[in-house]
Amino acid sequence: MGVSNVLDRGADSPVAGAPRINLMAATLVEHLGTAVLAVGGQQVPVPGLLLLRPSLRRYLRRPIVVGIKPEHLQDAVIGRAAAAGPAVLVLHGVVRRVQPAGPERIVHLELADAEHAATLVARVSGRSRVGVDEAIMLAVDIRHLMVFDAESGHGLW
Repeated sequence: MGVSNVLDRGADSPVAGAPRINLMAATLVEHLGTAVLAVGGQQVPVPGLLLLRPSLRRYLRRPIVVGIKPEHLQDAVIGRAAAAGPAVLVLHGVVRRVQPAGPERIVHLELADAEHAATLVARVSGRSRVGVDEAIMLAVDIRHLMVFDAESGHGLW
């Protein structure tokens, strides 16, 4: 199936009542005993990931696709990230568009590294005051990550 097929399929699979699932090409590596997710040009430490999902060890240094629902991405400055404790992944991006959605805001952003740009959609608290062209840090509890084999498209987690 391949990474492009997984990414294409996800882009056209809407979640009822929410923007589509964010899918990003990535690689998982291990550095000093900690899992590190290489995604969108960022090297993001993911402490505890390999303990939580030991089956992912066989995918170290292999292409994977990571999925995150928009409602699981929170503005790290005001979000509920603290409740997840050490199981938080933080991504850095630049806001491209903001839409009010009742008590929430839909934020369209690009991950910070333009060379490996990934476009994401986040459903954040209405308390977030981030604006267009501003930097944003997004937090996600790693228990909400979806991981796919980039070659076969099969869900790994």
